[in-house]
Amino acid sequence: MRPGAHHQGDSSVAEQVPARYPYAARIFDFDGTLVDTGDTNLRAVHAALTIHGVRAPLGWLRGVPLADLTVLRARLRDDLGASLVCSDQEIVSTARAYWLSHNDRLRPVEAVASAARAAAASGPVAVASANDGQIVRASLAVSGLAGLFAVVVAREDVARLKPAPDAFLAAASWIGCEPSTCLVYENTDDGITAAGLAGMDVIDVRATPWSICRPPGPV
Repeated sequence: MRPGAHHQGDSSVAEQVPARYPYAARIFDFDGTLVDTGDTNLRAVHAALTIHGVRAPLGWLRGVPLADLTVLRARLRDDLGASLVCSDQEIVSTARAYWLSHNDRLRPVEAVASAARAAAASGPVAVASANDGQIVRASLAVSGLAGLFAVVVAREDVARLKPAPDAFLAAASWIGCEPSTCLVYENTDDGITAAGLAGMDVIDVRATPWSICRPPGPV
């Protein structure tokens, strides 16, 4: 952990937190971190499953990791006795079509958006997401945040999704800086694990107040 990494800052003035440390870049998760996407994401997956012949209750979907389609297929089979006969790409494409026609409902998470704006004024910022790239870019645009990010890493850009570190490592590489010099903003346990495995400090934006920590790295 870097010197001073125990400093805590009020998330209501979150843009002041990262400026106190000499990070070369800041990397932001998208879903639920930069933009409140929960309801749209849930309904997009629900619509995709319905179109492909699987009826999954919305309440059940709230408890399932929606980004990992292998896990989603297994949970559908084990919990509901249902199976998807379509490909992963067909699910993604169908969910994307729903999302892009309903993304006017999206709103930025203002504390994190403020931190991103402040960070972009002093150095490179990136997005590292397990969501589809077209969805991420379109949703950033609708939320007024697209101009901040020169780099967007999405699910199609990596071999493994979070909690693997691939997305964060790709973001650092594309920016052109060492992973250890990056600060990550995340809102999930899998994302925090991924940041630690990438050797990056992280702010868990679910916490109040925010604090900067270094999750455990690779053994």
